[in-house]
Amino acid sequence: MRQATPTPLDPAAAWEPWTPGPGDPWSLEWAGHLHRRAAFGASWPELQDALRRGPGAAVDALLSGGEGYEGFDRLMDELAPEAPEQFGGGTPGDGGLQAWWLYRILHTPHPLRERMTLFWHDHFATSIAKVRRPAAMKAQNLLIRRHALGSFRPFLLEMSRDPAMLAWLDSNSNVRGRPNENFARELMELFSLGVGRYAEADVREAARAFTGWHTDGSTFTHNRLQHDDGPKTVLGQTGPWDGADVVRIVLDQPAAAHFLVRKLYRQFISEAAIPPTPLLEPLAERFRGSDYDVGDLVGTMLRSRLFYSDHARRRRIKGPVEFVAGIFRSLGGRLPGAGPAPPPAGLLDGLGQTLFAPPNVKGWPGGESWLNTATLLARHNLAWKLVQGPLGPLGARVDPAALLRAHAGGARGTAAIDFLLDLLLQPSAGEIAPRARDELARFLAEGDLKGVALDRRLREATHAILTMPEYQLA
Repeated sequence: MRQATPTPLDPAAAWEPWTPGPGDPWSLEWAGHLHRRAAFGASWPELQDALRRGPGAAVDALLSGGEGYEGFDRLMDELAPEAPEQFGGGTPGDGGLQAWWLYRILHTPHPLRERMTLFWHDHFATSIAKVRRPAAMKAQNLLIRRHALGSFRPFLLEMSRDPAMLAWLDSNSNVRGRPNENFARELMELFSLGVGRYAEADVREAARAFTGWHTDGSTFTHNRLQHDDGPKTVLGQTGPWDGADVVRIVLDQPAAAHFLVRKLYRQFISEAAIPPTPLLEPLAERFRGSDYDVGDLVGTMLRSRLFYSDHARRRRIKGPVEFVAGIFRSLGGRLPGAGPAPPPAGLLDGLGQTLFAPPNVKGWPGGESWLNTATLLARHNLAWKLVQGPLGPLGARVDPAALLRAHAGGARGTAAIDFLLDLLLQPSAGEIAPRARDELARFLAEGDLKGVALDRRLREATHAILTMPEYQLA
């Protein structure tokens, strides 16, 4: 019998490490769940590797990154564009960067870190539309990746001095005698504490502490002549504080750990319901005790009983980047050309998410906002363009028939559909309606096709699975 979902109000049981048992074994279902949440889906060899490792070692492997990721990162860092005409061109200032980052996401040997880079990009939402400096946006992206699974304390301090962030929140106009509150407000409301955990007086005083924290567009500059060095009172502490002191004071508040844990819960456990505060307290306490070690927190979530339960499984809607990357990575897709060729311009168009251009300081709302009539049609159309393979409009090297030959002995009919369902959905027993499975199998077998005709039919069946409601969920 499958292990029961821990009662959400029982924090002690919820965050205990999950132990597979006879009634709820470590299986393809759970390996797929792990890779949908902690990566961007997985290829068949990656799923089989996770099954061999077991749940604990599979999480360890995702946290540490795959073989060769250091060399991959060095190459990608060197190729990072700083002008729109580089690496794919595009709209003013951001097109090349979008192609560069999307390539990293599609091919990185360290998908969990790249997923966390995307998470923090949304958390510290900064847009090229206002910054207008590709070099600064590139530098911020590298900064985020460097800290993505590290300690949040130095991460927040570095982001407070990041040129793109300073430009985004008008910090050059924050001067002694006329403080600009934009950064101080977002630091508390969106980056660390959340609404209701500070007073307006705290914002005003914190803004004074950040006076003189400016940028010349490419580097952080401390304009001492414009810094207010008088005493300030922030969250009950008084002193001649500067920005670094404010970061320290903010992260000393118990509310900071709760705020960040709640956001990561939505990312890794469930966005379907608001978790009660007592459920999060053990994680917040551990997070504070580790001095905000993000990797430790994420690992605790990914190993927990709550993660391996129906409370968490398929309880998130895939964002556009997740959707695209999942197709590529699961099907072993490659882009045309040799070496690190950029993704086609506009690959994410119409899906509702433009890298380096979140809609506002709050980032993308996510959840159900990802799906509407227009974006669902865009997902269906993009999936079809991808699975058409080298002869399709994107020229992607995607070949379902080759995957069947390599990993399923060239299975036909129902066996072929079962393999594709396992590869793309990793369904639990009975999750896919028998009627839907049978209709896909009949469609594939109809006409006893061979050669090119069978290849196209396999691509059409793959597309049908990619447009199923279950595939839209992580």
